Amino acid sequence: VDKRDPRYVEGAEAGDIWLRSSPNPIVKGDVGVLFQPCSFWHDVGEWIPRDDGGGFVARHKIMPASAKKAEDPRNPQLVKYRSPDGNELVETRNHAGYALTEDGPLPYVLPLTSTGHSASRAWMFMMNSQRGPDGAKPPSWACVYRLKTVQKKNKKGSWFVLVAENGGDHGQTRWVDTVEDYERGSALYEAFASGQKQAEAPVADTGSTDLGDETPF
Repeated sequence: VDKRDPRYVEGAEAGDIWLRSSPNPIVKGDVGVLFQPCSFWHDVGEWIPRDDGGGFVARHKIMPASAKKAEDPRNPQLVKYRSPDGNELVETRNHAGYALTEDGPLPYVLPLTSTGHSASRAWMFMMNSQRGPDGAKPPSWACVYRLKTVQKKNKKGSWFVLVAENGGDHGQTRWVDTVEDYERGSALYEAFASGQKQAEAPVADTGSTDLGDETPF
């Protein structure tokens, strides 16, 4: 969002959603983007600390046994973990699915960390609360949600977090439009469940941001 930075994306402002590799990558946070969630998993991202140059190292299915708790000097109440060689270990909640745009459905993984965990849990609760006409809980890819951002503030500053809403009018459930949409979501779920598809390496330190690191696969 800094126009003086060589990585600046035209039209980007704080709180916008960045759909990397999309023909129209900037989505205004208060408008949001429709999203069909298809798969969910936890993992732990390993990062070189920013003071040491930063950069993504690896993903771990669980927190490594060698991880050590580390106190955040800027916030002693915040628990962090580090590897034996000093890399940061960040617990991440990942949502894979399709952003439904004017350019068609685009596949993304949303890696949510830190305060993003609360948004992820609220979204999962919403998914698990859906009910079809027969009263049964539908699979996640049967429904479409609108993802927006809201600004949070405290004494240390302000930041933006993701929020999910039902994609229908007036907060109502929105179902996918066609059988093809449903089957596309089911196929993506199966591809991640089988290991056929995996997320690419994130392009930024998702341990320090809660939005803007949507990862294509």
